[in-house]
Amino acid sequence: MRSKPKAVSPPSEIRGKRVRLTPLQIENIHTHFQWNNDPELNRLDSELPFREERFGTFKRRFELMMQPTAMDVDLEIHEIDGPLIGVVYISEISRHNRHCRVGLSIGDRDYWGRGFGREALELVLAYCFDELRMHRVAAETFEFGTAWQNLVEGTGFHHEGVSREYLFRDGKYWDKHLYAMLATEYEARDVDEDEYLKPSAPASS
Repeated sequence: MRSKPKAVSPPSEIRGKRVRLTPLQIENIHTHFQWNNDPELNRLDSELPFREERFGTFKRRFELMMQPTAMDVDLEIHEIDGPLIGVVYISEISRHNRHCRVGLSIGDRDYWGRGFGREALELVLAYCFDELRMHRVAAETFEFGTAWQNLVEGTGFHHEGVSREYLFRDGKYWDKHLYAMLATEYEARDVDEDEYLKPSAPASS
């Protein structure tokens, strides 16, 4: 009988220069609930049509997200000594194949376009490659999600293909773009580590 994969324990904290990543915190549930029911954020991040969710239903789902699993890690993005500003996730983790997928959302619009998403992505990439020992990290963008697409490309992901007319939204079909970065490509990037500070989170087992 095949043994059940061990859950990935999220790091207690990953600190950069301007942001820090932490596990989901129940005291922030109302901010997460507000972002969850934001139609614009839903349009950018979700394949599902927007439907406002009741707090009780969201609370049960949020509590499940807080529980470690073998395939997913959900983290909060905070300004380094300030408020919660977004979320980042690692999903579809395969320890055998050593690959996963990442995504993030800056929910607080005051922090859009100011480089906080770039630093958060750099920190989570370092965690994936250096701590989880991933060989490949993937990302996906919708055709209309230009901010996320520019961030993924600017960080060094390679465009691997297109799922044509994948998503129906706003009365038309949109493509989904597929990206990935290999460990060798991550190490070969010309990135100033001091600009973001690599995390020193303990390795998960």
